This record gives sequence, C-alpha cells and structure tokens, in this order.
Amino acid sequence: MSPNSLKRTLAIKDRIRKWKQAELYEADGEVARAQESVEEQTARHQMATAAVTAQQEVSANELALHAEQLAREQRALKQAQKELAAKEGERDDRREKVGEATREVKAIEVLHERLLTEQRREEGLREQRDMDETSGRKVGKRPR
Repeated sequence: MSPNSLKRTLAIKDRIRKWKQAELYEADGEVARAQESVEEQTARHQMATAAVTAQQEVSANELALHAEQLAREQRALKQAQKELAAKEGERDDRREKVGEATREVKAIEVLHERLLTEQRREEGLREQRDMDETSGRKVGKRPR
C-alpha cells in the first residue's frame, strides 16, 4: 500500500470515527433526557403516594381514585425506567463503536508511519547507493 492510499484511508476512518463520536454525544443527550423523565415520574409517584397517605378520612371512591392514580404513576415510572435502561444500553453500544473506530484509526496511523519510515529508509539507501556508484565512477576515471 502506498502512503497516499493509507492517508486517504486514514482520513475516511477518521471521519467515520467523528460521526460515531457525534452519535455517542447524541446518545448521551438521550440518556440525560430519559434520566430527567425518570426523575419527573419519581416525583409524581411520590406525590401520588403522599396524597393517598396524607388524607385522614377518605371515602371509598376517593381512595379508589387515588389508588388508580398511584397505579398509573407507577406504570409511567416503570416505563420511564425501561426507556432509560434502553438508552443507556444504546449509549454503551455507541461508546464501544467509538472505541473500535479509534483503535482502527490508530492502527492505520501506525501503519502509515511505518510505511513512511520504510520509504525514507529505502530512499536513503538509494541515495547512498547512487553516491557510492558516482564516487566509484570518479575513482575509475582518474588518470594514472
């Protein structure tokens, strides 16, 4: 592989890595929003629980309504927690993909550097060979 093709590959892989980092950033935002939703649902659940326990004398109808509201809030809280877990899982997957992309970029960078170093070494050897050949011709042309 030539250094130019590795350089192009490196640029492409780096762009892919940046896209994956942007996706990870987006997933972090989704997790934060889901966490806020869980906190909001937790507060609502606590308020519904407090409403049921705070009232002294309650009719059966009011108690049934409070119980239904508490059940709804509990379902909403469980749903919000489930969504949060899903968002965290997706974020972890994206974080892993960013890590893989970063490792690929670093591997290509190392390969590119090695190839450039090898080319410089070969170029130096070629120049040395040319200089040796030139000096050998000069020595051979000297009059005796």
